[in-house]
Amino acid sequence: MESKEQLEQLTGHIKRLMYLIEGIHEREIYPVSFFSEAFDITNRMQGLLHQMEVSELALFERQMRVHQAQIRSVGYLTEYTPTQLTPPPAPPSVPEPQEIRPPRQPAPVVVEKSPVTFPPPVPERVATPPPPPSPPPPPKRIVDKQEGRLNETIEKKRLSDLRKAFTLNDRFRFCRDLFAKDENRMNQAIAELNAKDSYETSIAYLQEQFDWNFEDETVIEFTAVLEKRFS
Repeated sequence: MESKEQLEQLTGHIKRLMYLIEGIHEREIYPVSFFSEAFDITNRMQGLLHQMEVSELALFERQMRVHQAQIRSVGYLTEYTPTQLTPPPAPPSVPEPQEIRPPRQPAPVVVEKSPVTFPPPVPERVATPPPPPSPPPPPKRIVDKQEGRLNETIEKKRLSDLRKAFTLNDRFRFCRDLFAKDENRMNQAIAELNAKDSYETSIAYLQEQFDWNFEDETVIEFTAVLEKRFS
């Protein structure tokens, strides 16, 4: 496949991915089909980029081999032969100058003087500044009981509708691993669970409708939200 054809395919994949992204801007819940097709497109783009990289490296290697062959062919046209160089004549010897010594001077007379001693200096007293006052302790934060009750009320309201309790990544993972990528089936199960009034009835519904391994990590994460809802 030529590089231009690969580049055209890569451009088409990028346009398709941009079209998918523009189609979900105004949606509150992203469909699972978007993630599946987006993953497939990105995998194809990675494969094309790898093929283009391998082709370009092979082309670069062929050009380097041709270039090296041209350099070797030019180097063997002429052969370098070193010429014999005659060393220059040695310079004439110059007699070393004789050392001229100054006349010897008489040794100076040294007069010994008694050393003069001075009393040691008295160190000055430096006033030590008082230590800085310690900073006051930080004020203790007063926890408002009404604030805690309000947060608890908001959390229970969010868990009352399981559609809002799961994150986008959780919805995608649960739909893929627990509902066989069937988004309608998952939405129907969530609606049925919203109508249940206890954790036990919710688990009984899941055991009756789905053949799940309730010791699986994904199933445990799904049921943990149900348990938190009724706690």
